[in-house]
Amino acid sequence: MKLSTIIIALVLGCLGAQAAPPDSRLMGGSDVAEITDYPWVVSVIKMDGANIAALCIGTIVDETHFIIPAHCKLVSDDNYSTYRVRSNTLTYNGTQATTHEITSWVQHEGYDENTKWTNDISLVTVATEFAANVSAPLAAANAVDPADKATVTSVGWGATCDGCEFNLELQSVADLRIYSQTNCNAFLGEGLNANKVCAGNPSTQHGICKGDSGAPLIENEIVIGIASYLQYPCGSAPAVYTKISKFRTWIDDTIASQLTTTEPPETTTTEPPTTTTKPPEIEPPEIEPPEK
Repeated sequence: MKLSTIIIALVLGCLGAQAAPPDSRLMGGSDVAEITDYPWVVSVIKMDGANIAALCIGTIVDETHFIIPAHCKLVSDDNYSTYRVRSNTLTYNGTQATTHEITSWVQHEGYDENTKWTNDISLVTVATEFAANVSAPLAAANAVDPADKATVTSVGWGATCDGCEFNLELQSVADLRIYSQTNCNAFLGEGLNANKVCAGNPSTQHGICKGDSGAPLIENEIVIGIASYLQYPCGSAPAVYTKISKFRTWIDDTIASQLTTTEPPETTTTEPPTTTTKPPEIEPPEIEPPEK
């Protein structure tokens, strides 16, 4: 896809590139102090042998489900053995994290990467439950769109500069601004629609970068989007997020349909029939005493 600059899906890695400078941050971000600040964030790593092929970020929605961009699914079948999902960690590849296996991955049926990643969302199920009470506060289906220029936050493990590797520690950038559809299209060309929300801070070049696919966009402690794509170089234009409110019903319905198809049928215990019929009474035969 050609524009004046290159637009890329954020899942693309930058492996083998130069290391990030020691004092650099997530395009103007800072280290997250405690995982309890964002306990519902998970790292989703696609491995290629011993190397990391891609890094995405998931947002937990209940005990066994998280949402993630559809473009993060890099296998054509249902073999997810090369993926590593880690929760309860500030370090994306940390050994102290809780690891989960993927059992299903449902891409939105309308996902289209050829039209600027339309409907870029998936619902992923894991085999083991996440920690209790860590689901993200998602925007409601009827939520009002954020106002133009509203201040928002995003978090992720993505590259801290163009050409850098992923950042080891989870970082947040808190001075991003919402851009209206008109203003965002002025940066990125036509393609933004009501199912997407645009945020960044080009004046400071703060924002997300490669490896931040799925990075949650947060307004007033509510997750209103997950990162979908950006314009290269990172921070030069606002990035585009899938708008949660437009897909909240799809998320809820997809979870409900999975529960319907995966729950075992109810079992009933059949009690043995009871009877009130008494066995016939057997009277002893009358025996005449012998005659004397």
